[in-house]
Amino acid sequence: MVKLIILYYLNIKSTHGYEIQKFIQATGLDTWAKVKSGSIYYALSKMEKNREVELYKEETIGSKVRKIYKITDKGKEELKNTIEEELSKPLMPTGTDKFIIPITFNRLDKEEAISIINKHIKSLEETLDYWEYWENIKINESTLQVERISFEMTINVIKDSIRWHKAIIDEYDEYVKYSQSQEVMIKNIDFGEEREAKYNNTEINRNRIEELREIILNNPQESKEALEELMKIMRRGK
Repeated sequence: MVKLIILYYLNIKSTHGYEIQKFIQATGLDTWAKVKSGSIYYALSKMEKNREVELYKEETIGSKVRKIYKITDKGKEELKNTIEEELSKPLMPTGTDKFIIPITFNRLDKEEAISIINKHIKSLEETLDYWEYWENIKINESTLQVERISFEMTINVIKDSIRWHKAIIDEYDEYVKYSQSQEVMIKNIDFGEEREAKYNNTEINRNRIEELREIILNNPQESKEALEELMKIMRRGK
């Protein structure tokens, strides 16, 4: 995102990194794009090496020397490509690595894990206060729909994240049990084996086990129920 902003700005006029940084801060783009000041100068240096921007001149302000950059033809083409690429991306992520964390809870100390979650919830609540504060300032009758919806979406994502983490605390013990069952399944099933499955040297309802295995691998919506049934079959076979 920082690359897009820099190319956009330099396509309008040649300038230095500090001006772009102040523009980002003044317009609130640092909140939306999470752009850090150091990343601007790093990106400019990298883009200069890629010949997307080039040094136009240097200005001396007191004891400081400012590098003025301008966009190149390659940079203008890259700006167009970057905008088109961003337009094709999902507006919000549909998944995150964090979604799989609960299945590992039997490997954590409960008290320590809940302490970490509560600390994160507090941070999310502070972030929510920040966004709601700026929403009250910036949103009014003349606000365009896109900006209004952008605030609503961001705030709702934060609220949902808070709800998710609180639900983790409420159901922590259940996920520990699920984690334990998951480990038993992993120890006893070779998910890469396509031949007949055997457990403790006893063939157990092979067809149904294979069906449950396919459900767990390919149908996340029904995997929990399939796993529970699989564990029952395995316990009966012991």
